[in-house]
Amino acid sequence: MSLAYFESSKAYPLVYQALDYRSIRQDMIASNIANVDTPFYRPKDVDFETYLAKEEAKAFDHLPDLELKVARTSPKHLKGRSFEENQPAMFFRDGHLARNDGNSVDLDVETSEMGKNSVMYQALTTALKKHKGIFAYAIDSGKNL
Repeated sequence: MSLAYFESSKAYPLVYQALDYRSIRQDMIASNIANVDTPFYRPKDVDFETYLAKEEAKAFDHLPDLELKVARTSPKHLKGRSFEENQPAMFFRDGHLARNDGNSVDLDVETSEMGKNSVMYQALTTALKKHKGIFAYAIDSGKNL
């Protein structure tokens, strides 16, 4: 059975992107933990849920119009720019008290975020395997008819 059978859903590219981003996030959290004793280090994180929600809306054709309409009273006026994000946003996860050395990594927060991220990664892979298994079963059952 070829891989083309499994890629017939609009959701597959989103699931694979989500797996990639979960992997990137795991690396960022591991980097934060590794730098727990680095002076003036600020923990980093990535916000890909917003990006994936936009991609999901595009894939399933229910994207709300988020463009700000600018009045153009003359054809000589410049068109407005689109501010859509094409990549997930990396940000510094601050809000925790910095220690005397300026480091704001909270080991408890990082380990809990790593645990949540691992569970989400495992859930995505399990769902993908189940869906592929159901799809393969349906195809194999149809061959026997």
